[in-house]
Amino acid sequence: MVLMLAVGNATAGAQERTYLGTVAAVEPARIQVRVVDDVSKRAELVWFGIGKDTRVKRGDINVALSEAKIAIGERVAVLSNAASRGTASEIRLAAGTK
Repeated sequence: MVLMLAVGNATAGAQERTYLGTVAAVEPARIQVRVVDDVSKRAELVWFGIGKDTRVKRGDINVALSEAKIAIGERVAVLSNAASRGTASEIRLAAGTK
């Protein structure tokens, strides 16, 4: 019984978490997002690293970070998990206007 609980906790810790917020800053190797804590309702700034394996999506289309044209104040969803140590696995942005 104890073994099952330990394995379950290890699996749960590796799950991806989605952070919703607005872009506060963007650099070639990281992005800062203003997120609101669900419990305290306080905004906090969170940095996420951008690695070679980080996917960037504008709408449903994968784009290079340089082509994404991320703007300060833009709504963003950042996917990250504990195993990535603060590196974004995916950055999702709204589709561009035509």
